[in-house]
Amino acid sequence: MGRVFKKKGGAKREAEEEKQEELVMRKKLRKEEEPEPVEDVEEDEDVSDEDDEDIDDEEEDEDEQNIMDFDFEAYPPSEDDRDGIVNMLTQTFLRTDIDLKAMSEGIIAKAPHGVVLTQAYDDEETEEDYMAYGLCTTVPLNDNKDDAPKFIKDLFTYVLNRAKKGAPTEIYKKIEEIQVSGDGKSALFVNERLLNFPTIVVPQIFGSIREDLSGFETKYKTIIYIQKLRIVETDGSEAKVGASSNGSSGVAGKKKGKMGKAEKKRAAAAALANAEIEFDNPEDRVLFEIKEGKEIHFDYPVHMDVEPGSKFHSTEKDGKKWNPFRRLVIMDDKRFDAFLKKGSDGIII
Repeated sequence: MGRVFKKKGGAKREAEEEKQEELVMRKKLRKEEEPEPVEDVEEDEDVSDEDDEDIDDEEEDEDEQNIMDFDFEAYPPSEDDRDGIVNMLTQTFLRTDIDLKAMSEGIIAKAPHGVVLTQAYDDEETEEDYMAYGLCTTVPLNDNKDDAPKFIKDLFTYVLNRAKKGAPTEIYKKIEEIQVSGDGKSALFVNERLLNFPTIVVPQIFGSIREDLSGFETKYKTIIYIQKLRIVETDGSEAKVGASSNGSSGVAGKKKGKMGKAEKKRAAAAALANAEIEFDNPEDRVLFEIKEGKEIHFDYPVHMDVEPGSKFHSTEKDGKKWNPFRRLVIMDDKRFDAFLKKGSDGIII
């Protein structure tokens, strides 16, 4: 399903270049030794073409030897996947007080709903490592209001704290409404893969989730999705504003004199609205290009939750500093279904 290219070693590359130089030198010597007649020159050109083809064939053969194919299989979550699922959830929730082990058990309990990506093994005798390379599922948020699992309470505490610091009041209130509704019609969408994992798996995964949801007796009306993204730091804006907020109907306010908390949050959204953004999962960008349904969201920084040097911390690229953020999206069922459909149709970028 995915192809990984191994880098050539320095010694191997030098040997290859020497071999090519030797072939070129042989061609030059042949050309100098050939007599003047046109017939012989044409024959020499044929030999040169053959040498060129030999070089191309050798390069292709070597490239094929440097390609490793990995097959991945999608299975419903199982007990063997518990540790792998926790690792996937850790990518979304960095240094939180959420009981991710309990959340993973809740995900497994909902099987066969959900997808876990694992490496395929052709040999039945090969010992599987049960490493999860991807996870996609939904977690009901309020189907048991009076006796909600602790990890659900932890989750709401986490998102409400983040919203209180950096989101508009409407988003904070919306999260509170979801928490107390108790109608079982709200869910958390989890869509995690290892960093830079090939997006070729998205259509199959999204198609599977969409098919699962179509068979649910209780249909989700509201979905929370926490995306991973990076935003370029410009003129110290990240330090000044800290977070941004927006939505399908959001409007940034103008600064007039001394700003209150609400105005500061709107100013934060305006400051980062035009900043360069990269989504860890390329398909996430499509969510904001869809016209069906509605969504509101806000961004919050997470670099303080990551150890310096971690692949999830700030990175430097092309002279720019990219800071890690999370984007909490609240969308209705129409936007969510359109997003899954786009992904299952292969429209991911």
